[in-house]
Amino acid sequence: MVESRWFSNTMLVVILINAAILGWATYGGSAQPYLVLAERVVVGVFVVELTLKLIAWRGGFFRDPWNWFDFFVVVISVIPATGPFSVLRILRVLRVLRVITAVPQMRTIISALFRAVPGMGTVIGLLLVVIYTAAILGQQLFGEDVPQYFGDLGTSLYTLFTVMTTENWPDFADAVAEDHPMGWMFFVGYIVLTTFIILNLVIGVIVTSMEQEVDSRWWVEDQELEAVQHEAVMVKLTELSEQVARLDRMVRDHGGDPDADEPTGQGTAVPEPVHQPNANGNG
Repeated sequence: MVESRWFSNTMLVVILINAAILGWATYGGSAQPYLVLAERVVVGVFVVELTLKLIAWRGGFFRDPWNWFDFFVVVISVIPATGPFSVLRILRVLRVLRVITAVPQMRTIISALFRAVPGMGTVIGLLLVVIYTAAILGQQLFGEDVPQYFGDLGTSLYTLFTVMTTENWPDFADAVAEDHPMGWMFFVGYIVLTTFIILNLVIGVIVTSMEQEVDSRWWVEDQELEAVQHEAVMVKLTELSEQVARLDRMVRDHGGDPDADEPTGQGTAVPEPVHQPNANGNG
């Protein structure tokens, strides 16, 4: 039951209702008591769902990391949000994230992101090195003339991070160009290197990881299908072997030799040749 489509769709609807309740509760008003009651009902449904899955899967429930996430969210939801646990009330918003566990396509995307972490870490490390180097270079080139943007390392890092997002970067470039007419070359080169090259490397790593995640899922399904087909073929071969064995026994029972290529007369009566009399009366 817990693996059926209708059960999954029902829980998805409950999760969406819970998200709507949490959003509506931010407006307050006279409906607040009813929203609190509805939220308790939703939490009760989550507890029942978790209990059914634990009964159905037992120890296998904790083999899936997504089940661990659901378990954590439900446990946080049932802890009284009063006294020293009042801070946990903020974590109830995590129930909205259960949409990810309820939709397989979203789980695939998140799994691909986790798969891409090693590759992204390398590319992001390269990006940080470039930004840090550019910040020191910018401070040395423009720090004295434009201290509001490149006065020290921290200010330069913040300025270059803003430039990387291409947000208001002409304002920084114009301020530098007043004292450094060729300063635009620094900004153009920095934007091309960080925004157009390195950040696109991050996107490429993520896309590659998503392709691998989808391919791995299809590979598992193909292996399962091949296993079923292999079993069916082996069953057919077994049946054919049994039929051949029965035919072999039938041939042997009737005095035949199933291993001979041509009949040799062994085991059967061979008729004597008939001699016809010739013209002289001799046989």
